[in-house]
Amino acid sequence: MATISSLGIGSGLDLSGIVDGLVEAERAPAESRLDAKKASLTTKLSAFGTLKSSISLFQGSLSNLQSTTAFNGKEATSSDETVLSSFAASFADAGSYAVEVSKLAKSHSLATSAANAFSSVDDTVGTGTLTVKFGATTTDPSYTFTPDTSKATKVLTISEANNNTTLSGLRDYINENDFGFSASIVNDGNGFRLTLTSAETGAKNSMEITVADDDGNNLNDAGLSQLAFNTDAQVSMGQTVQAQDAELTINGLPITRETNSVTGAIDGVTLSLLKADIGNTVTVNVGTNTSGAKSAIEEFIDGYNGLMETVNNLSSYDTEDNSVGILIGDFTVRSITNQLRSVLSTTVSQLSSNVQSLADIGIKTIDDGFLKLDSTVFDAALANTPDDVASLFSAQGRATDSGIAYLTSSSSTTKGTYSVDITNMASQAEFNGTAINPALIIGTTNDEFTLRVDGTTSGTITLSNKTYADGDELAAHIQAQINADATLKAGGASVQVVFNNNKFDITSLKYGSNSSVDIVTVDSTMSDDIGLAVGSGIDGTDVAGTINGSTASGSGQILTSTGSASAGLVLSVTNGTIGNRGS
Repeated sequence: MATISSLGIGSGLDLSGIVDGLVEAERAPAESRLDAKKASLTTKLSAFGTLKSSISLFQGSLSNLQSTTAFNGKEATSSDETVLSSFAASFADAGSYAVEVSKLAKSHSLATSAANAFSSVDDTVGTGTLTVKFGATTTDPSYTFTPDTSKATKVLTISEANNNTTLSGLRDYINENDFGFSASIVNDGNGFRLTLTSAETGAKNSMEITVADDDGNNLNDAGLSQLAFNTDAQVSMGQTVQAQDAELTINGLPITRETNSVTGAIDGVTLSLLKADIGNTVTVNVGTNTSGAKSAIEEFIDGYNGLMETVNNLSSYDTEDNSVGILIGDFTVRSITNQLRSVLSTTVSQLSSNVQSLADIGIKTIDDGFLKLDSTVFDAALANTPDDVASLFSAQGRATDSGIAYLTSSSSTTKGTYSVDITNMASQAEFNGTAINPALIIGTTNDEFTLRVDGTTSGTITLSNKTYADGDELAAHIQAQINADATLKAGGASVQVVFNNNKFDITSLKYGSNSSVDIVTVDSTMSDDIGLAVGSGIDGTDVAGTINGSTASGSGQILTSTGSASAGLVLSVTNGTIGNRGS
């Protein structure tokens, strides 16, 4: 069978070239159209990338507005920053206060005797135990010490095993542990002296040190006795700085505090005392701090205006040079712009004050579609109704019952009014002791026990041996010793101890089903003498109830909605009774 091996054979025509030309003529326009379309799509894709970036920047500008803290700021100013500085929390009471500082709080300081200064930091100080109590010390006209039994007694074992029998070793041992005081070594030119300084300031934080010296003599100013400072030992250690409280007047009212950080005297205001200056009255003014909120609002306006500038560049028509934006007429751009403008003009009808829209706080739209802030209107709105200003930007919840507080919500939470019913209030675990005899004597057979609080087992709790004035004094001491336990502190567990109906009750400070108090071990006569015996206490319970008719999830005092409309709504239920609690 014959075959054709080449176009044009026998005719002399370049049929192959003709066909290639025809194909190219057909392809070129189509390819050109496709290239043009590709270029247009690439340009539009780049434009959408620019738009997306601007939207992200605008979203970022909202972050500081979505927290109420930006709108509830208060500031406190001091007329003399050399005497005191001041800080105001968001709930501080506005006003002007006259403050005069007459004394600064001081820490108690002791030093070993200059007459018996150590010749080297490696000198041996002896072995035995140091028992340190905290309380109020006076030395004029004579030494007296009144222990504060609400503060934990510290016992230090000085031994070769603890590597603390030398001057430097003891200093390091003290500073590496939480004994409530620090140690330093000072060379006064005649030798080395150990100084001890209480960690806390205040008249009731001075130290009394009792020594049990392994050399058999606790008062001979030799060995460990050199560190004694108590009623019987006034030669060994000497007082170099007397502990004292801070003293000041606020609007003529006398105030004392253990520290130079004064809280509670002016609600929501902390005064940091820097020096005593009798006769110098310092004015502290407390008022609204609008700078944080205004900065956040201006950031929001800049973010919005930046987005609108991008939108205009991408979608506008320039009549001067007849140029058009890449995305002119694009539905997506129009939709974004329309939605934003709709949101900005929305009224939050649930707010009852005169602040219900952005215009009410001075955010106005000017002729070119950009936003501008009227600072006068904004400052007035923030001063009068800061909560409502915050509600324009972030989800807020307001409870009709003062014992219930809105904590947070989620994007799934639908705005609305939700009823709250409580079927169980959260409780704390407690261990109730048994009634005791009134002697209140702590000795060697009833001074040690261990307990488990919120799942954490303590080390040995040791009580100071003495006769206590009353049950309240011993309760305060038991509480101090428990809360000073290193293991419990590491586990975040703490308790309150009260003497009630002639018995000691120990209550965990934690709420909920994870709250527990159990006595693990006791000394031989502790059960008879102070009513604490091995056993389990009554565990705490979680809050329980419904939100909008649906059973909510309780954890401690926190109630979280599981309903569909109110999903993500989280409430704190701190006090009150069971039953209907409003909305």
